[in-house]
Amino acid sequence: MSIKQEDNENQFLTFYVSDDLYALSVHNIKEILEYSVITKVPMIHKSISGITNIRGSVIPVVDLGVRLDIKDEQSLNKRTSVIVIEKEDANGDKFLIGLLVDEVNEVYDILAKSQEDTPAFGNKIRKEFVEHIAKVKGKFIPILNTSTLINIEELSQVDDTKEM
Repeated sequence: MSIKQEDNENQFLTFYVSDDLYALSVHNIKEILEYSVITKVPMIHKSISGITNIRGSVIPVVDLGVRLDIKDEQSLNKRTSVIVIEKEDANGDKFLIGLLVDEVNEVYDILAKSQEDTPAFGNKIRKEFVEHIAKVKGKFIPILNTSTLINIEELSQVDDTKEM
């Protein structure tokens, strides 16, 4: 499924990681793919599941459950998906990265007035990973901050505890 790039800053894709609902702005999302083969790479950050090939481009795939410290290892189900987003590195070069989620839910229009700052307590995940908390249909949904979530310096650190 391809995401059309529109200038609508109020649209957010919601998805599940474990049993928790999260959201990302559709602004940087390029597409959503069914889970396919991910090749493990030794000595990479624990939250990177590996790499995959998408139409000739090799991209890293981050397991959001592990990255958010919600789970210790990757778990797959029939609805596991990869959300492909486009990011910019420190030099301004654009790159693609995949985010492994348990299930994609739906796109919501969430106006700024329905978004609140992240509280200092009560989150299962690191506060800097959450940009805002949105209230949608009586539920509170953390809107993830891709700038801190996909921190290339942090994700590039070698994990020498992984086996070769």
